[in-house]
Amino acid sequence: MPMVLTLLVSLYKLCRFFAMSGAERLEVPECVNQAGSWAGSSRDHREVSPGVNTDVRAALDRILPTLHRAIAHAKQAASPAELSRAIAEVFQLVEEAWGMPTLGRDVAKVLCDVIRLEGGLDLLLNLLYTAELETKCQAGKLLEQILVAENRDRIARIGLGVILNLAKERDVPQLAQSVSGILEHMFKHTEETCFQLISDGGLDAILYWCRWTDPVVLRHCAMALANCAMYGGQANQRLMIEKRTAEWLFPLVFSRDDELIRLHACLAIAVLATNKEIEKEVERSGTLALVEPFIASLDPEQFASEMLGSSDNSQGRTADDLQRLVPLLDSSRLEAQCIAAFYLCTEAAIKTRQKKTKIFSEIGATQSLKRIVCYSTSSTISSLAKKVLRMIGEEVPRRILPTVPNWKPCEVQKWLQQIGFNSYCQRFLDHQVDGDILLRLTEQELQEDLGMDSSITRKRFFRELRELKTFANYSTCDHSNLADWLGSIDPKFRQYTYNLLTCGINRNFLHRVTEQQLQEDCHINTGFHRVRILTAAREMLHSPITLQTASDGTDVFISYRRSTGSQLASLLKVHLQLHGFSVFIDVEKLEAGKFEDKLTQSVMSARNFVLVLSPNALDKCMGDPECKDWVHKEIVTALNSGKNIVPVTDHFEWPDPETLPKDMRAVLKFNGIKWSHEYQEATIDKIIRFLQGRSSRDSSAGSENGLDCLSSVGQT
Repeated sequence: MPMVLTLLVSLYKLCRFFAMSGAERLEVPECVNQAGSWAGSSRDHREVSPGVNTDVRAALDRILPTLHRAIAHAKQAASPAELSRAIAEVFQLVEEAWGMPTLGRDVAKVLCDVIRLEGGLDLLLNLLYTAELETKCQAGKLLEQILVAENRDRIARIGLGVILNLAKERDVPQLAQSVSGILEHMFKHTEETCFQLISDGGLDAILYWCRWTDPVVLRHCAMALANCAMYGGQANQRLMIEKRTAEWLFPLVFSRDDELIRLHACLAIAVLATNKEIEKEVERSGTLALVEPFIASLDPEQFASEMLGSSDNSQGRTADDLQRLVPLLDSSRLEAQCIAAFYLCTEAAIKTRQKKTKIFSEIGATQSLKRIVCYSTSSTISSLAKKVLRMIGEEVPRRILPTVPNWKPCEVQKWLQQIGFNSYCQRFLDHQVDGDILLRLTEQELQEDLGMDSSITRKRFFRELRELKTFANYSTCDHSNLADWLGSIDPKFRQYTYNLLTCGINRNFLHRVTEQQLQEDCHINTGFHRVRILTAAREMLHSPITLQTASDGTDVFISYRRSTGSQLASLLKVHLQLHGFSVFIDVEKLEAGKFEDKLTQSVMSARNFVLVLSPNALDKCMGDPECKDWVHKEIVTALNSGKNIVPVTDHFEWPDPETLPKDMRAVLKFNGIKWSHEYQEATIDKIIRFLQGRSSRDSSAGSENGLDCLSSVGQT
């Protein structure tokens, strides 16, 4: 009998464990309930650490008593109205703390910790799981504001499932704003958390919301993708590409509605491009090409002023966040250097006002910025790096002439002075060391002929010389572009270019060279480097050469009015690409010259012409008899070339045909497909039916209502 009772008790416990749904398992633990009960006035004066800044202490002494009362009211609320008032009060206190100049991050960090220790964080998780929609939205809004590192850790341990379940409710606009914000923060927790978020639908939700128009949601999406790329590691970056993240970043970068959205989307795509394993897929998305033109159009100081006026960004980024940008500065990708230099430039403006500029030398950014000034071939990137250095009070170095093989002894002297080897200038000058000799200098020659006796000093010198070799321009002697080919294997392999060239080796001959010759004749002393170079050379020899003829065109040319149709045009591009279509969409409407011929040729070579008719899209065509308007030109070219024209309308009012020039009126005879943001996949399916070999003049191709048979243009 005792055994039966024991068995029954065990079965009851087991059943109860499996029956425990989230409501019970997400209750605030008793230890948390009791750990932070600071109701007694005797403890009020011991809450702030003695080491805290005096101004921060004063702010906390003022805020913490109110915060304790608000948390207590939230935990003891007898009605939804009382709970709502208490959460609103906590939210207001936290929001005000984040907005404090200079002190904000320190004050808000303490408040966020107190909320966790008082059990407020667990309460919010419980509400997100069990409460009504209105309370969920309010709880989510507060949770988004308090996700400092320790609170992210708590969420990752006990509440990630709650957040992921909310992310599955994608079509609830009230929740999307806060849930996308929470995911934004959680993607920077750890690589393991990133993997779980990707595996269980968190990334899918973010990518789904990328097609929305709500700027708050889009801002969270852009930052979430940037965080996932920066903090997730290479394995998670591969998963991001498999889920077509690079393509969905395109509408975020392409839209002109919000520069902060575009900046973070640029950061995400640039980080992904630095991963060599996925670099080609990132390039194929077309998103990467948008980065440099966008950054070049911005004023970093004005951008920083706008960030300072925003409570979400006024504190700038932490040292850990900024540390992640340094590898981008050191990357061989110009897009990565560009976005990192701009980001640091805006942060320098913020940190200067906060008097925290030492952070840049602490994270190792200063030397990388100086390197860019010395060697970068991009005027945009170099200019941004100079601005950062000036703002943080660092000396701005002179730009080094990149054509090192052609240097005269005087230019070698300037380089020696810039890298801090002034004491050896005379010896180099006595031996008339020019660029050619410098690039071929051996350690033995440096020690015996130039008198550099200290082995540590020689190591320092060769570290600088390797950097010079890596960034040098060899175009005057490198006719097979060997330097860039070596850089495609690994950026630091460019240092071997001159050694190979002086031995008479070019790209076409490299596959015949032995490893011993690379070591003894070309002085490539690292065995693994020799193996990688020879392997790549043999792969290049046996890889098939694909030629793309000029007659090869794209499947679809998208014509749009930038002022009102850029977002829809970019969405159509992504949707069609994901369905296997090749798409041309011009990034900038340039004014004249060769671009006009190229654009016209792109229309003529495309098999289909998708015309985005957004509000007032054809207004500039009216009164344009000379066909100077770009949309007018594109439509006329498509009509004259007999293209399959598919108009896609979005809040567009069809004009009177008589108001349009005669050469484009025929476009009104084509069926228009009405775009639906709510039912995008269904709309895309209809567009694809028009594109798959059937003219949009044919009502059977997809016009369910047969409106094309009417005298005026119809929409389906």
